[in-house]
Amino acid sequence: MADEYPEKRRFPRLPAEHAVLVKKLGADETEEFAKTRTVGLGGCMVIGDSPLGLGAGVELLISVRGGVIRAQGRVVYEIPKGENHVQIGVEFLRMATADLKLLQNLFEGE
Repeated sequence: MADEYPEKRRFPRLPAEHAVLVKKLGADETEEFAKTRTVGLGGCMVIGDSPLGLGAGVELLISVRGGVIRAQGRVVYEIPKGENHVQIGVEFLRMATADLKLLQNLFEGE
């Protein structure tokens, strides 16, 4: 039955571990360092220390070879992992052209 409904993704993803500064936007603004686990052209998954809240607006500064990718996005899922970690899925909403090029370079370097 699983073969009848293959998982479809709008964007390819790479397993990738990069340092990232996650800044939650809004009245209860916070910042924390995290690490990516997967990166795609449409978003990423990071492992953080605390939940940010579904739908929360975030700004990400992702350290990659050759620079830093700055992106604005929103939290689309949170999965608790152990006592002090959370998997946080972020959908990218805005990114400058130069940052998008850095992100695309990750896929070309495979």
